[in-house]
Formats: sequence, structure tokens, C-alpha cells
Amino acid sequence: MNRRIAGYELDLGDGWTIVPSDLTDVGSWSRELAHRLVPDGAAPVVPVGQEALLGAADGQDPAGAGIDPAELLAEGIAAVAQAALETQIDALAVAFLTRRPETGMVEAMLTVVGQEGLSAEEFTADLERSVAETDDPPYLYAQAIEGVVPAGTVRGAHLMIGHLDPELGREVAHLEERVALGVFPPDCPDMIEVTAVANGVAVFDDMPQAVVDLLEGLTVELEAA
Repeated sequence: MNRRIAGYELDLGDGWTIVPSDLTDVGSWSRELAHRLVPDGAAPVVPVGQEALLGAADGQDPAGAGIDPAELLAEGIAAVAQAALETQIDALAVAFLTRRPETGMVEAMLTVVGQEGLSAEEFTADLERSVAETDDPPYLYAQAIEGVVPAGTVRGAHLMIGHLDPELGREVAHLEERVALGVFPPDCPDMIEVTAVANGVAVFDDMPQAVVDLLEGLTVELEAA
């Protein structure tokens, strides 16, 4: 007998923080968390992409033109939390990764949500159709992912997406690395959809494997038969 998904839990590793589902004041929560994560006395940093503008090199700040990393991190955390709120999707779990808070950078964002009545074949077909039919932003690379974790079979794709950067010229694209996965519990018509977006292509040595490894900590609760 098929059983529906009643709930799920995801035990994330070090560096990941889950955004509270009942968050009401994004700004205050983001600032408080950022100042708690960033060590006291952390040096000012130069945001990625502004090194030449501020005359800095390798993230250093010899001219004192950098930004407090706690303030920079707070902005990144707030952007993640606000994006989660704006989806208006019930039971959407959102988390972000920051392994080195002193850099002021949110390294990746993860979303997890249940989907009713979507098979592995339908999910992968939808992904393939989206890649084939979408030109803006263009998918520069797409590779299928298959695996098995304790919660079920895993199907999805590893994607590279090119976003044109108007500040750098029409021919210059910012690369976004993304992993979109579905977890399909056995004897269940529903799935858990997992999407991870990295802040740059150098965040993970192997992003598909890193996200699949995270799913080792996914526990799915099914309704009683």
C-alpha cells in the first residue's frame, strides 16, 4: 500500500543554519545571528567583485576601504531569509551555509519542500524540459544525478547557469552552480524536492556529491499504512 509523506527532518552538517519558519523580523534576526557568528576583531573585508574598485587584492584591505564582515554577512543572511518568505510556500525549509563567517559571505542556500504525487520520471522530465526550453538565463551545463540515500532514491541534475552582469558588460556572465534533486521514498507517491544554490563555482569541490551527502541526514516520516 502506498503511504503519503507526513513530515521530514534534515540533519545538516557543520556550517549550515536553518532559517526559522516563524521568522517575523528578518533584519534584526540576521544582524544578531551575523554578529554572533563572526569572531570579535575580524578584519574588514572587500566584497567579491569589488577588489579592483577599492584597490584591494586577494580580499585584503590595505586602504581601510573594506566592510565589517558581520554587516556583510547580515546582508547575505537577510537576502536568504527574505527570499524564503517571498516564496509563500507552506512547509518550505530553508538553510544557508557559511563555513568561514569572518569572510562575510553566505556560501550556499538550500531549500527543501515536499511535493505530492510527483514521480521520479515526471520530476526528471520536468527538469530536462526546463533546461531545453529556457534561454534566459541560459543553462550552460546540465548533468543528470542518480543515487540512493536512506530516505529513498535520488534523481536530479547538476546545473551551471550563466547570468549576464550589466556592471561588467553584456558579454560577461556570472556563473551560478545549482543542484536540483528529488528524493523518492519507497512505496510512496510523493517526493522531497531539494535545491541547492552556491555563491560561485568555487564553493564546493564536488557540489553534486556534497548535496547528496547532505541527504544522508534526511529522515522522511510516512503516514501509517
